[in-house]
Amino acid sequence: MFGRFFYGQCSLREAFWKFSVLGLLVIGALARLSMILLKQTVNYDTRFFRILLNNLSILHMNTTTVLWLCLYITSFLTLVAYSCLCVAAMWNTYKEYEKSKILAFICLSLVCIAAYFAIKTSIY
Repeated sequence: MFGRFFYGQCSLREAFWKFSVLGLLVIGALARLSMILLKQTVNYDTRFFRILLNNLSILHMNTTTVLWLCLYITSFLTLVAYSCLCVAAMWNTYKEYEKSKILAFICLSLVCIAAYFAIKTSIY
């Protein structure tokens, strides 16, 4: 399923709405939710990745803090990886799409903007 998406073999509508917009929305919301939960339960400042600078000795942190920290870092890295996948897949879809290159370029641009804002809102 993601192979078809990555190699540009699915339709522009499916690649844009189903994989890019919906996928970025769900993964971005999970990353944002984990950041909010980390901030509210542990009282950590997550702005600009100061989360690691707040307490450098991870071994002296309590277990709950370490678990929330791992959840946030994992969800954020998943979001970054999926954003890169979406941009690369939309580029391949743009190259394969034959009907309207302008429409395909607009979709590619919107996915790049959506990926940027998904990453930006999950940082803070």
